[in-house]
Formats: sequence, C-alpha cells, structure tokens
Amino acid sequence: MARTSEYSSSRPTGTASRSRSSDLDSGDSMRSPASPRPSGRSYSEDMQWRHAAIFGAGVALGALLGAGAALLYAPRTGEETREMLSERAQRFGGRIGDRIDDARGDLGWYVRRGRRKLRRGARRGRWAGEDLADRIRRGW
Repeated sequence: MARTSEYSSSRPTGTASRSRSSDLDSGDSMRSPASPRPSGRSYSEDMQWRHAAIFGAGVALGALLGAGAALLYAPRTGEETREMLSERAQRFGGRIGDRIDDARGDLGWYVRRGRRKLRRGARRGRWAGEDLADRIRRGW
C-alpha cells in the first residue's frame, strides 16, 4: 500500500471517519483559549461542615457498635474482662508515669546545661566588655 499524507485515505474501507473535534466536549473549541469562567470550586469556599459532622457521627456510632459487639462476643465473663482491662490500664499508667519521670529528668538536665551555658556566655560577654572599655580608655 502506498503511503499517503492523509490519515483517512489509509483507513480500511467500512470504518467510519471520525472528526478530531468530536473528542472535545460540545462547549469546547480547539481554537479558543481557556473559557472565561473557571470550572470547579474555589479553595476559599467554606467547607460544608454539616457533611463533616454527619461523617464524624457515623464514625463514632460505628466505633460504639463495634465495641459493643466485641464485648458481647468476648470469650471471658464480664468480671474477668473488667479485671483484665483494669490490670492493663494500671500497667499502661505505670509505663506512662515512668516515661514522664524520664522526660522530667532529661528536661532538668537540659535546663541545668542551658543555665551553665548562659552563665558562661554572660561571663565571657562581661569580660569582652571590660576588654573593650580598657582598649577605649587606652585609645585602642
């Protein structure tokens, strides 16, 4: 088959010819630049808080129903479950307390270190000021 410059002439017979402009929406034009009015919504518009509240309520309701189902199908009795939860809460509280104590100790160390550096800097600044005053008195 001979090579032609037109796409439609090399197409097999029986296939429909389709316009390139049919790929565009009816309102669009290849010749016109962007439409004068932008499409979509602005980021500056307020979010619809009603929809967010409904979604949040649905998540909370689902969590409550899931927790209730978990308690109903638990393999232990209520008393055993409460005791287990109490023990876990106490262990967790103890670990949190230990971490708070560690953080308090670390914070105290950093505060002491900062005070030492501040005192040392103030002392060096005072010495530099005294040296400058001596130089000025001597006339550099």
